[in-house]
Amino acid sequence: MSKLILPIEAPFEYELALPGSKSIALRQLLISALASKDSTIFGLPPCGDVDAMLDSLKNLGTEIDGSLAEGLRISPNLNLVDNIELDARQSGVSLRLLLATAALRRGTTHFTGHVSLANRPNSPLLNAIKELGCTVESDEGKLPITISSDLTNNSSTSLDSTLSSQFLSALLIVGARFPNGLEIQLLDRVASAQYAEGTIGEMEKRGVVVHQQLDNTRYKIEPQMYEGGNVQVEGDASAATYHMALATLHGGTVHLTNLGNSSWQPDSAFAYVCERLGATIEQDDTRTTVRGANELQPIEAIDMSEMPDAAPTLMAMSPYLSDPIEITGLSTLRHKECDRIACPARELTRAGIQVEEGSDFLKIWPGIPKPTVFDTYDDHRMAMSFAVLASKTDGCRINDPLCVNKTYTDFWYDMSRAYV
Repeated sequence: MSKLILPIEAPFEYELALPGSKSIALRQLLISALASKDSTIFGLPPCGDVDAMLDSLKNLGTEIDGSLAEGLRISPNLNLVDNIELDARQSGVSLRLLLATAALRRGTTHFTGHVSLANRPNSPLLNAIKELGCTVESDEGKLPITISSDLTNNSSTSLDSTLSSQFLSALLIVGARFPNGLEIQLLDRVASAQYAEGTIGEMEKRGVVVHQQLDNTRYKIEPQMYEGGNVQVEGDASAATYHMALATLHGGTVHLTNLGNSSWQPDSAFAYVCERLGATIEQDDTRTTVRGANELQPIEAIDMSEMPDAAPTLMAMSPYLSDPIEITGLSTLRHKECDRIACPARELTRAGIQVEEGSDFLKIWPGIPKPTVFDTYDDHRMAMSFAVLASKTDGCRINDPLCVNKTYTDFWYDMSRAYV
């Protein structure tokens, strides 16, 4: 199945409440399952990744009631004894968070998932879990994975977090529930470090303190309990990038009502990328407005290492710039749902756009894309990014458009607001 994307032919203006942040939602769901009392979470996004986490927590014994629309009540009651199988589906964040959670259990936890998730590496996190005294079986760090522990865990471990900050985030969240707490020694820099800092911020909202030592290469968490209560999830900054891009490309205006400059989400900084491209940005703590200009401004080079999930959105905009652009800092994109360097390069080339691919960069030359049926590689960000590209040229289609349901179920409806 493919979806025809019609070109946007006139400037537009619309207001949008974004779906809740997937990154915050998944972290807060696990924190709530580890808390001392019930929690109610508002603003959870309806998407496959959240469904995968909810079903996994239910299989672990957590009681969940309510609705996404009205708020979900999470009653912590984790089953730490029985042997349990968890299907993480396509959710890499859920998988990493739950792998660390398995180290808290006396029972055996067996993990499975979609074939796209089975291709993603987890060895650095699994090695850290082994250091904690757990027994780990895996396919060279990939699914299927089995973890068992007798809760005689060590209280310290080391971690290589150059591949993903999700490994560190997972250990940080569960560390507070180890009998003696947890100390984590980093072996190198943290990829996309702002996500780890955001995780610490989400933990602090629930009453847990993380101590950072030795120039942020060592983290220490004392044994603590997360507080219950109400939690509001802000808008998803990665989802916001597509609407920011549409406004910037078409001289339109988008008002995002639940994402502002107080957000820790790295992709919220994509607003300033759009500003460099010529858009006008207005922000307060909870709201962002992007107004596109009549003419795009060129950017010779830009480092996207701090917001890698937003890089495919910029790739999709790049053919419409007046000069070539080199997008760097992309090394972690090789290990996402698809290879988000090679796959965009392949699709842009098929559309007649000149591209140079490096190990951690993509250089894209200006050009008019020809009508193309874009493959999406079972990757939601490929579908949404190339929908942005297709909105400015005639005759393009997106294969497997429903893959957006992984994180943004209402994407196609929300994008339709740009057609006036």
